[in-house]
Amino acid sequence: MSGFYTVAVTVCAAAIACAILSTFVSDGGLKRILSLVMGAFMVCSLIVPAKNAVQKLGLNLSSYPSSQQLTATADEAVNRQVVAQAKENLEKTLSDLLLQNGIKINRCEIILSNQQQNRIIISSVSIYIDKNSPDNTGRISELCSQNFGIEPNIITE
Repeated sequence: MSGFYTVAVTVCAAAIACAILSTFVSDGGLKRILSLVMGAFMVCSLIVPAKNAVQKLGLNLSSYPSSQQLTATADEAVNRQVVAQAKENLEKTLSDLLLQNGIKINRCEIILSNQQQNRIIISSVSIYIDKNSPDNTGRISELCSQNFGIEPNIITE
């Protein structure tokens, strides 16, 4: 709020100074030149405090994604959607597979890696189980290795 107060005081002071100065000048060419100079002075007296007020706001634009990150080719957008859908399908499949074998889990997270030549590989599998549930870590590891070819990280909660 002090920034707006500073702008208002500066503009009023500049307007009073210009009004007093213009009363001492008679009509003619000098009055026109003085009017032009006072107009430029008023514009500057408006711009400088407003610029300082905006700088005090402290906008941090580095926390926002850059334009390159926001704009992607259609292929990149499709690849991201394919990876997201594959991740969702694999997590649901793993949850269903474990449930069919009598193992109840809290959740599972599969991290996929998008390789060159349009290949997606499973980078890691994390399975979260309740610490009060029976110890099924061996069976979970076996099922995950047989069906997904990777050893899971089993985390108790």
